[in-house]
Amino acid sequence: MMHVYGYLFILPAFVLMIVFYIYPICSGLWLSFMEWDGVKEKTFVGLANYADLLRDKNFITSFINTIYFVAGTVPLIVILSLIFAVLLNMRIKGIVFFRGVYFLPTITSGVAIAVIWKWIYKSDSGLLNSVLYQLGLPMPDWLNNSKYAMLAIIIMSIWKSLGSNIVIMLAGLQSIPSSLYEAAQIDGATNFQKFRYITIPLASPTLFFISVISIINSFQVFEQVLVLTKGGPGNATLVMVYYIYRQAFENFRIGYSSAMAYVLFLVILAITVIQWIGRKYWVHSEVE
Repeated sequence: MMHVYGYLFILPAFVLMIVFYIYPICSGLWLSFMEWDGVKEKTFVGLANYADLLRDKNFITSFINTIYFVAGTVPLIVILSLIFAVLLNMRIKGIVFFRGVYFLPTITSGVAIAVIWKWIYKSDSGLLNSVLYQLGLPMPDWLNNSKYAMLAIIIMSIWKSLGSNIVIMLAGLQSIPSSLYEAAQIDGATNFQKFRYITIPLASPTLFFISVISIINSFQVFEQVLVLTKGGPGNATLVMVYYIYRQAFENFRIGYSSAMAYVLFLVILAITVIQWIGRKYWVHSEVE
C-alpha cells in the first residue's frame, strides 16, 4: 500500500513532465514532417523540410556561426571557471564577498544583462569605448560591425556563464582531500606540480560536466542575439536558435522550424555522445 502513496506523490510532477516536455517533443517531431503556418490545415511533406535545410544558405550560415560561438565560448568558460574556482578556494580575506559577486550574473535575468551590455557596447557613449578612448585605443562599433559583433556576444556570454560554473567547479575542488596536498607538500612538490598532478586529475569529472553543459547551452544561444544584434549586422550573428525563432514566429513556417530544431538536437546529441566516449581518456574518477 505504501508504494501507491509514493506514485501519488510523484504523479503531479509526472503529469507536468508529460504535458510540458514529452508531448511538445513528440509534437515537434511530427510537425517537422509537415508544412504548416500555425493556422491552416497541416500538409504532410515527409523529409522535404530537412532537404530544404541543405539548400538554405541562411541555415548553413547560422550553423557555422553557432559553431564559431561554441568554439569561442566553451574553452574559455572551462579554463576561466577552473582558474577563478582555484582562487576562490583559497583562504583569503573577503572570499565570501567575491564568491557572491561572481555568482550574481547567474541569478540575474538574461535579457536584463543583455540590455546592460548593449549600453556597454554603444559606440558613442558606451562604457567600454569610453575606457578604450581614455587608453588611446581604437573604439570599434561593436554591435554594428560584422568583425566585432560575434566577439561582443561571446564576451558577454562568457561573463554571464562564469558564475554558475565557478560554483560547480568550486564544489569539485573542495571534494579533493586536503591530505593529498599535505603529502605532496612533504614530498617537496611545487604549487604547479600539485595543480598539475592532483587538482587537474581529481577535478576532471567536474571539468567534464562543465564542458558538456557549456556546449549544450552554447548551442542554444538566443537571448543575447535577440537583444543585442537580432542576427546582424547582415547575418554575422545569425545563430541556429534565433533563426528557428524567426522562421517560426516571423515567417510562420512551423514545420520548417521544427525540422531545424531537430537537426540542432541531433548535432548536440552527437557531440555529447563523442564527449561521453572520449571521457575515459582524460577523466579520472578516483586516485590512482
